[in-house]
Amino acid sequence: MLCWNAYVGNFNTREIEPYNIFGHYGFKHEAAKAAKKFKDDKDAFADEVRRSLMYFFWSKCEWEIILNHWPSRDGDHGKKIDVYDQVKQNWDIFIDWLWDHRKELIKEVRDEK
Repeated sequence: MLCWNAYVGNFNTREIEPYNIFGHYGFKHEAAKAAKKFKDDKDAFADEVRRSLMYFFWSKCEWEIILNHWPSRDGDHGKKIDVYDQVKQNWDIFIDWLWDHRKELIKEVRDEK
């Protein structure tokens, strides 16, 4: 299985844990559709993946965590980041990697059916 981790909060354990974004059914399937549709156009593929990443992970509380300094000071409220922000930090690397693994992505989705 493809794996690209981002940190998310586990509501039950109240812990910050790594989460494989390809474990999200909707995102994985949309990325595979983009890989099929734009098999010769990396820029169009990247744009479609970005849109899917935004749709599934951007500004939704279940995908957000708060980063803060340690030790924190009075008045430090930290910065809220989501899975989208985390992936965008290494966007070029992520897209190059996903482009190189797009056949594997398509195969994984096909094998799920």
